[in-house]
Amino acid sequence: MGSNSSKKIKQSGQFLKRKKWQSRFRTTLFLQPLTILITSFAIILLVFNGLLKLFLAEEAFSAVQNQYDILDALYVGEDLPKISDGNIFETTYAIVDDKFDIKYISASTYDLSEKQISEKVIDYFSDNKDIDWFNDEFDDSTQHFRKVKVYDSTYMVKMQEYPGTFSESYIKQDSDDSQAQNYYVFVFANVTPIADFETYINYLLLSLMVIVGLIAIITIFLTSRKLDKHFGALKSYILRVGNRESNLQPENFAYREFNEVGQTVDKMNDMIDANQRSQQLFFQNSSHELRTPLMSIQGYAEAIKEGVAADNREAASVILDESRKMAELVDDILTLSKMESAQQPLKLEKFNMVDLLYDVSWHLKAKADTRGLVFKHQFASDCLDIEADEKLIERAVGNILSNAVRYAKTTIWVSSKRLSDQALEICLSNDGKPISEKDQEHLFERFYKGEGGHFGIGLAITKEIIDRHHGTIRVTSTEEKTTFSIMIPLCQN
Repeated sequence: MGSNSSKKIKQSGQFLKRKKWQSRFRTTLFLQPLTILITSFAIILLVFNGLLKLFLAEEAFSAVQNQYDILDALYVGEDLPKISDGNIFETTYAIVDDKFDIKYISASTYDLSEKQISEKVIDYFSDNKDIDWFNDEFDDSTQHFRKVKVYDSTYMVKMQEYPGTFSESYIKQDSDDSQAQNYYVFVFANVTPIADFETYINYLLLSLMVIVGLIAIITIFLTSRKLDKHFGALKSYILRVGNRESNLQPENFAYREFNEVGQTVDKMNDMIDANQRSQQLFFQNSSHELRTPLMSIQGYAEAIKEGVAADNREAASVILDESRKMAELVDDILTLSKMESAQQPLKLEKFNMVDLLYDVSWHLKAKADTRGLVFKHQFASDCLDIEADEKLIERAVGNILSNAVRYAKTTIWVSSKRLSDQALEICLSNDGKPISEKDQEHLFERFYKGEGGHFGIGLAITKEIIDRHHGTIRVTSTEEKTTFSIMIPLCQN
């Protein structure tokens, strides 16, 4: 008792654990689009800032290097190089001696702001003389570059050393290196407008993300509330169908998928109704089929008991025959029930189909001889091996041939042939009365009684056996011949 209680507690705990990890559709509807939206904006921001910084560095380096190309040409006394137009930055340079005293600033005499900024830039590096400008670990594109903020403005600065003689606005190379003095030239470009533009774009993108996010949240909220409403209506409708309410009208939902689910539920309801009617008819017919021999057995048994039976041996024979019929019917019902519930696994084995058809024909030969019937066999090959449950296939063929013995006039034909490398066709024919088209549609239903036929489930069992072997069965009937055609897979080598 204690072990059962602990087992139930453990199972309930596992159920709660599984339930805990289940997320609501409404939550998923919120999180997934918002996650995608935020991730997309984050990627856009990262890519934009990365590309802008790369563009800023390249343009600043190009502008500063152009200025150094001019100073280098003046330094060695060469012609000034041709500088390409189109750079977005203007540069200013300042010349200082080895004591960081300013010798020259390229800004206009009247441009006091540029002069003040230039002095501030020089003061910054004068106060930070420990900066290693000559770090060989950097490549030429980034060597000696520094970013400096002055008066809330941002400058890209590069320094280069020139040993020589100061000449008005540049350094001139001195032929006598011993007399040369070291001078430092600082070239800087104001990158504040681009930095401000970057900040502006970032604020704009963030604002757009907030606005779009709010719109998305409101839209998703309204949509999810509508979905919740229709989910509730669909759930209520399914429960009412499950409770088998009468006069239930189909719901009309706002979404096509919900309507499709509703239609599927309606079809399922119809299938359940049809199955229930079929089961009801099955039990009615099976009860009728069992009641008739049971009443015969009861009547003859009472006659024997009361001593009024004319011939006890005849009465016993009738009781035995009726008991055999009841046993066969009960066996058929159990066989069909097991196959439909998949309780009876297939015992697959390789056997020869031609041998099986001969065996079944031989078992029915005595009944056929009694009615003056002839079996005719025609096989395309004697080596038609299949892999299947031999007992079930024998029963399926036996059910059809038993009916053929019952209804045939003179002849029963048994034939088989290979349709392809994967399929075998078995044809079982007789020259009895043709089956009407109406009866053909219901021929494989349980206890269906056709015109001039009998109640039974033999053909229903046959179809179930063939279906379980992934085969097909069909019937064609004319005035001359009625044929049951079975297609079944061959043995795969």
